[in-house]
Amino acid sequence: MTEGTSRLRARAIVGSWFAVLTIVLVAVAVVGGAAAYTAHVAPGTETEQVERTHWRADGAFQHSADVIRENPVFPVGSTLSDRSTYYAGPAPVLDGQYTLTYAGAGAEPATIDIDATLVIESTSEGTVFWSDRTSLDGTSAESVAPGESVDLGFSVNATALADRQATIQESLGGTQGEIATFVAIDATVAGSLNGQPANRSFTHRLPIAVSGETYSVGPAEAGTEPVTTTRTVRTPREYGPFWSIGGPLLFVLGVAGVGALVAGWRENAFTLSEAERDLLAFREERAEFDEWVVRARLSTAFDDRARADAESLGDVVDFAIDADTGVIENPDTGLFYAVADELVVVYEPPALARPEPPAGDDGDDGLGALLDDGLTLTDEGAADGEDGDGASAAESDAASDGESEAGESSAADGSESESSEK
Repeated sequence: MTEGTSRLRARAIVGSWFAVLTIVLVAVAVVGGAAAYTAHVAPGTETEQVERTHWRADGAFQHSADVIRENPVFPVGSTLSDRSTYYAGPAPVLDGQYTLTYAGAGAEPATIDIDATLVIESTSEGTVFWSDRTSLDGTSAESVAPGESVDLGFSVNATALADRQATIQESLGGTQGEIATFVAIDATVAGSLNGQPANRSFTHRLPIAVSGETYSVGPAEAGTEPVTTTRTVRTPREYGPFWSIGGPLLFVLGVAGVGALVAGWRENAFTLSEAERDLLAFREERAEFDEWVVRARLSTAFDDRARADAESLGDVVDFAIDADTGVIENPDTGLFYAVADELVVVYEPPALARPEPPAGDDGDDGLGALLDDGLTLTDEGAADGEDGDGASAAESDAASDGESEAGESSAADGSESESSEK
């Protein structure tokens, strides 16, 4: 039993690309093995910088202004708090409070120093042209435990601030840069880290801008000031599924593929014999011309027509197209032929493509067998050893012998042989 077309084609392709396929599979095995080794045997390490906060200082501002002058809106004695804008007429004095909270799990007590300063300065792109600083207040606290806070209050008269700013500008005869006024909180937290002194100094600001009869406050520039240490940590490098799973799979695939190729090469499994090559070419040609071929058995005699043997099925199809006839495939013999008025074109496919003859068949596959197929009529009784009247084969033989003797006698008497044969 012959192989299927797909398998023959696969063998032919593997045989043609054997070296390339071997190189590719070896490369796949090497890549997969390297990935598997890296992911499971020697993943290596990666360096990471880990930052740890030991303690921190959290600063925050609060502010308010008491109404001290009559006005139609705010009652005298009321307090306006945490507003973005205050009115200099009814409430000219801004009362502020800065709160510094010391925090840190397991941190040792710290000493905190806080100073508040009113600053008026002229700056441009980081350059300070002049600065006027007025100390407001200060405080100091020792042995501040984690979770405790230190407060510092201060007051700023907005009207006096505007007058001071105008006086400075007038005295300088105009100034470059942009005028900024703010309350600066200079804080120092003296703590410890692993038994060693660890100090943290910083400045937080509360901007104050006077404009006519109003002054605006904020937004505050305050936040968290941590004390941290950084250490280098080495951890095993982790790989994704492509390395951990895909690597072993590629290695197994590459090794198995190379082994299969080598085994097939030793068994000569990828080299097609001449008969197999002919069979593959025929099957591809047969599939190409399938729409032109009809499977049938002819029952019309065409003994008087000449025979022409075609080199390929394509030649038969070309003749059939030119002769305006069809291509017939005999399912019993596997022969292809196109019948024209005076010519029969026959193509005999490769031996592997032809059906096996039934038991007892003499194997004739020439034109005589082709034309005899369905053309020579035989009596079933004669085939069984009896004539048409039921006589035995021996009787038929005897009758034949008698006819032969009569023929010889007639010949001896000078009768014509054609009359005897008739």
